Amino acid sequence: MSPIKTLIISGQNNHDWQRSTPYIWLLLQNSGRFDVDVTTSPDLVLAEASALDPFDLIISDYNGTLWSDKVKVNFEKTIEQGTGLVILHAADNSFDGWEGYERMVGLLWRQGTGHGKFHEFPVTIKDHQHPITRGLSDFRTTDELYHRLVHLHHVDYHVLSTAFSSEESGGTGGDEPMMVVTQYGEGRVFHQVLGHVWSGGDMTALENEGFRTSFIRGCEWAATGDVEDNR
Repeated sequence: MSPIKTLIISGQNNHDWQRSTPYIWLLLQNSGRFDVDVTTSPDLVLAEASALDPFDLIISDYNGTLWSDKVKVNFEKTIEQGTGLVILHAADNSFDGWEGYERMVGLLWRQGTGHGKFHEFPVTIKDHQHPITRGLSDFRTTDELYHRLVHLHHVDYHVLSTAFSSEESGGTGGDEPMMVVTQYGEGRVFHQVLGHVWSGGDMTALENEGFRTSFIRGCEWAATGDVEDNR
């Protein structure tokens, strides 16, 4: 099977993209399923629609300056026409007011969203039949636990896993979504809410085996609509 041609969009983030982007690049390359490129200048690289034509999958590790109207149109058309999209952690903070992007993500960090302290917690698989989570077990991780993500534009979304946001950790006292899938036109979208890497902090959240496995599977599903079961 041909490798999944993948583009990671990075270069700006309030999290440490200079470590998270190389980490996920290596994770995907080493899986044997992906051929991965990176751009840290999306507003330049994506200005020509043809630049996105080779890719089966786009991963956003980007939370920064709003792109130009031309890039936004190119990006929307690319996902709408069937290229898969993966949103990693703080990428759901991006582009407040860009309706197309907000419709892709469905649940976003907007006014009222927050998180408690960086801490250890269990992640519970809620859908054991979806290709991403089929055969996966609940796992424990140490991460930021986002709470009160905002549901925008009445987008249909499906939650694959949750985590309990304890009041003791600074959370809500309720279950919060950790893995979410949506659809934008023909494009499948996997939203991995986990994956915090703060500048100067450790890489625990990304090194977690549950994160690694679900991220690879989410990327494969977004690109192809299924996941090989030999993980």
